[in-house]
Amino acid sequence: MRARVTLAMLLSLSGAAWADYEKGLQAWNGGDFRAAFDQFKPAAEQGDARAQFYLAEAYGLGRGTVQDYQEALNWYRKAADQAHPEAMEKLCSAYFFGENIIRKDEAQAAKLCAGAAAKGKVYPAFLAAYAYDFGKGVTADPAKAAEYYKIAAEGGNAEAQEALGRMYFFGQGVAQDYTEAAKWNRKVADAGKAYPQYLMGYMYDYGRGVEANPAEAAKWYRKAADQGDARAMSALGYLYSLGKGVEKNDAEALKLYLAAAEKQEASAYGMLGYAYFQGSGTAKNEAEALKWFKKAAEQNDAQSQYMLGYLLEQQKNFTEAGNWYQKAAEQGVVGAQESLAGLYFSGQGVPKDYAQAAKWYKQPAESGSIYAQYLLGYIYEGREGVPADPSQAIKWYTMAAEKGDARAQLALGYLLSDDKLGKTDLMSAHMWSNLAAAQLSGDERTAAERQREFVASKLTPEQLIKAQQQARDWKPKT
Repeated sequence: MRARVTLAMLLSLSGAAWADYEKGLQAWNGGDFRAAFDQFKPAAEQGDARAQFYLAEAYGLGRGTVQDYQEALNWYRKAADQAHPEAMEKLCSAYFFGENIIRKDEAQAAKLCAGAAAKGKVYPAFLAAYAYDFGKGVTADPAKAAEYYKIAAEGGNAEAQEALGRMYFFGQGVAQDYTEAAKWNRKVADAGKAYPQYLMGYMYDYGRGVEANPAEAAKWYRKAADQGDARAMSALGYLYSLGKGVEKNDAEALKLYLAAAEKQEASAYGMLGYAYFQGSGTAKNEAEALKWFKKAAEQNDAQSQYMLGYLLEQQKNFTEAGNWYQKAAEQGVVGAQESLAGLYFSGQGVPKDYAQAAKWYKQPAESGSIYAQYLLGYIYEGREGVPADPSQAIKWYTMAAEKGDARAQLALGYLLSDDKLGKTDLMSAHMWSNLAAAQLSGDERTAAERQREFVASKLTPEQLIKAQQQARDWKPKT
């Protein structure tokens, strides 16, 4: 019996609170704030979250009562504790930025913003995303950031759309998806945001998420560049240097590179180095090329490190050249690896070291460098610090010889005729010696001819005819 009475009383109070709230809302909307306050207060005290929110608004704005920020905060909190969306939204922003008597509290803000976001509130969703993106009051969590950015982005928040486009572009907190990146970046790029315009240019430039279209790439790069985006300036300059999507114009490319470089855009430094090195859009100027390659190299640009090494080597500064070649080589620049190997091979700027030379010649040789293949063969014949390895010597000499390198052909002919090295093939030895003799000149030709005749002396007439036929029929591999 007592339970039924209590329930009846609760229902009665709830109905009263509902009636008070409805009357209060009607008065509030009609501008009668005193009457609204008088209706909201009893409903709020009975636990109606909606009335609590409006009572907080009345205290905060000083409508229908004297302004009282502490009372406003008390009632916002009561409403927020009941998951009232607008109350959580209000406190989210207040704690995020610090407002009136509320001190900035990033942890509280993150909690309240996430709660409001769960209720579909757009701006709190953006603030919650920002908190998780940059670790403001919470442990940084890119996946949660992306989740909240998406709520805000779908609600039309431009900053969230930009951030979500960036996350899909780089695969931050979400699987990398250039199609989604293009979708979200386009929305804010169309509205004039410079960085999304740059990203749209990049996607059209390289066919990421959209069909490659150099003209569209140039259009978007130009929009971003006109707003001062240095990355776009550099990228647009590169299109002008290639004549890709725009008419080739080296002078315009140089102008854009210089403008980007003034804004400390590192990608422009290397481009300026090449422009001055090649004389593209300006007169050749080795000193300027060296200056810009050095700036780019110091930003860890591998190709610029290689080019800086090359220019220093031309100036006979082998020690510094070796330092920069080493940096570029360690980043996988094949040209730098070959140049560094050359310094170790000759002992210029570094101690002579055939083992190091072999190490750095390997990748260029595998990438098709005939010179590296030949020198690897030479080293594996047995040099200081590198034991003789006939199979490796023959392997690398063969790769160079098959592409027509006469010195490799001569060396290979010698190895294949020398049974001390463990593999004798006299007919092939004659063929390679014959081919080498046909290309070489001076003392090298004489050596090849003598070797050819020496091998011929060991062949039967039939074998010699066949070996000579093989030489006539031979064609270099491409």
